[in-house]
Formats: sequence, structure tokens, C-alpha cells
Amino acid sequence: MDIFAKFTTIFVDMILPLVVGYLWRRFNWAGSWVFNWLISLGIIILFPGLTAFSVWGLKPVFDLVWLPVFGVLLHLLPGGLALFWGRRKYQSSLDYGSYTIAGFLSNHVTLGSLSAYILYGEIGYAYTQMALLFNSLLMFGFAYPLAQHYRNCHEHGRGVKLDFRQIIFNRNQMPLVGLMVGILLNWLAVPRPDGFLPVFDFMVHFSAWTFLVPVGYSMDFGEVRQYWRDALDITIIKCVITPILAGGLARWLIRDEIAFRTVILLAAQPTAVNAVIAMKLFGLNLHLSVGAFVLSTAVYLFLIFPAFFL
Repeated sequence: MDIFAKFTTIFVDMILPLVVGYLWRRFNWAGSWVFNWLISLGIIILFPGLTAFSVWGLKPVFDLVWLPVFGVLLHLLPGGLALFWGRRKYQSSLDYGSYTIAGFLSNHVTLGSLSAYILYGEIGYAYTQMALLFNSLLMFGFAYPLAQHYRNCHEHGRGVKLDFRQIIFNRNQMPLVGLMVGILLNWLAVPRPDGFLPVFDFMVHFSAWTFLVPVGYSMDFGEVRQYWRDALDITIIKCVITPILAGGLARWLIRDEIAFRTVILLAAQPTAVNAVIAMKLFGLNLHLSVGAFVLSTAVYLFLIFPAFFL
């Protein structure tokens, strides 16, 4: 696949569904129930299936054990900065939760993987998957319960404690089931069906649309505009501070040049679409997270990513 084809893939899987969703809202083609259905389809069926199949075929490479460590760090570092910066900034738990999770979740899976493949080929893509080993666990086992916690704080006060039974035993944790199934099949050395690979490829592209079309539908630029300062904060955290801090540490620990560059690329990823999905699922400040997603993604696509070609 040449560079033009790879950029076309990013356009088709990242930008076009956002445009379709936005136009759908603009022209009022259907009610919001369609997009709630799409999100449920992704959470309950597509994401668990993709997670199980990808983990099922994972081959551990112990020479690069730092990559999964950095995969975790690249969530905790921007998320921790957002948690610290937002503590005194917000009175509302809905705003604070949205700001924190927009900092915690980055677009590693879709945009990060495609970017690494474009820049560094199959090796870069493989290194990205190694770094994302615990991505599903962090997203569905930490970020989503945290979003539920902020929702509970809004409804019952900031002193509320986490109800682990409520946040673990619900449909939003289905991808964790997929993760456990994939690990089990991998551990038992069950061979993956080769004939499923074309279906898997289709599911990857379709899942991007099931998540991004609802995000495009949620974009209300009149509402988002008032959160541009919050979005700018998140963009600085993700596209400037995190790559600098992670790069300094990675230079000390990682000797392989492509692995090092892959870590820097992942460290500069914008706010993830799943941050917006989490806001929709748990009723936090949707417009703040959409603002962070739009601004940080625009900065990445038009400034940060082209800089990696230099």
C-alpha cells in the first residue's frame, strides 16, 4: 500500500464518518436512537470480537518488554496531568470527569496504528500492537468505571464511593470479556481460523464507522465553541507535554530506533473517540470532550503527523 492509499484509509476511516454524522444531524435525517444503536452494536458485538481475535493471535516478544509499559504510561501521564489541572478548574463533576477522561484516553488504536504503519511499515504497526497490549483493560477497566464514578458524584455528591458491582457487571464491560476470551484461546494455543481474516478486516473498518458517525452527529459547534480553552489545554497536554516527557524516558530505556519513534508517535496522539463515546454512555459533558477530540485531532493531522515525515 502506497502513501496515497494509506492517507486515503485515514480519510475514509477517520474523517468521512465524522462528516457523515455531522451532516446527518444538520439535515435531521434520523433520530438519535440510530446512533445509540450503533454505539451499542460496537460495544456489545464488534469491539469484543475484534479484541478477542487480535489478542488470540498475539505473539509475545520479550526483547521489547518496555513497549507495553509505555502503553500504560501514555494513558496515565496525560490523564494524571488532566486530573491535576482540572481539580481546581471545575466545580461540576460532569465537567471535571469529561476533562480528565479526555486527557486519559488517546487515539492509539485507530489513528496511532495507521500512522505507525504509514511511517514505519509492518514493524511499526507490530510495535504499536505490543504497546497496546493493555489498552482494552485500561479503557474498559479504568476509564469507563471512572466515568461512572463522576456521574455518581454528580447525582449523589463528590463523596460517593465507587460501586464496583454496578460498574463491572454491565454491558459496557463486554470488551473485557472479549479480552479474556482472546487471552484464553492464545494460552491454549488454539489456531485462529484463517478464513476469518477478511471478516476481521471488514469489522475493523465498520467498527470505526459505528463509533465515529455518532461522534459526528454529536458535534454542535455552537456548544463546542465555548469549551475551546479546555480543548486547548488537552491538546497541549497530549501533543506537546506528553511526547516530551515520554520521549525523554524512552530515549533512556529503548535502544531500537523504530520502537523509540513509535513510542513518540503514540505519545502525541489526540483525544480518543472513545472519550466521546464514554461521555455519551455515562452522561458527562459531551461538548467538552468533543471539543478536545476535534481540536487535538486537527492539530495532530495537520501539524504533528506531517512533522514526523521530516
